[in-house]
Amino acid sequence: MRYGVGSILNVSEQALTPDKWHDTIRQIQEAATRKTRLGIPVIYGIDSIHGANYVQGATLFPQEIGMAATWNPELMKRGSEIAAMETRAAGIPWSFSPVLDVGRQPLWPRFYETFGEDPYLAKVMGVAFVRGLEGSDVASQDRVASSLKHYMGYSFPLTGRDRTPAWIPENYLREYFLPTFAAPSKAARAP
Repeated sequence: MRYGVGSILNVSEQALTPDKWHDTIRQIQEAATRKTRLGIPVIYGIDSIHGANYVQGATLFPQEIGMAATWNPELMKRGSEIAAMETRAAGIPWSFSPVLDVGRQPLWPRFYETFGEDPYLAKVMGVAFVRGLEGSDVASQDRVASSLKHYMGYSFPLTGRDRTPAWIPENYLREYFLPTFAAPSKAARAP
């Protein structure tokens, strides 16, 4: 049996210029469309969680916990509009963001990636983030598809360690973890 590449993620310890990103993605697309049996193009994505931090010269913003501290969804929306524009300028149409895990386990090492422990604030900021990335103008070339990360309840591991089991009662899941994923999903579908 032959195995192929399952995914291509990010870069290591560096940010690339927009031109280098275009060249890299062109090479990936050529390999995908010309050298594979089905010729299906790749939808390339990258983490643009606090700006297009893998693109040289891009604007960097505070992590989500810092943006949540502003209590300013308009600022979050504007920051993600800029991140979308700078991500798309590098030829990347998809962002692995926002992080919508609710920070309810203080031992979890990725707490800083969240909007904090309050589901309401995380929901409001998450909606603003998605609206900024995806935009409202369907014809705009600055739009970037978003991914709601990571998984519902992922941020509440029993041990506090990353990528470890969680035990979450259904009522707790519905009250604290589901709203932050549901609201941006509904907002993305709304006109």
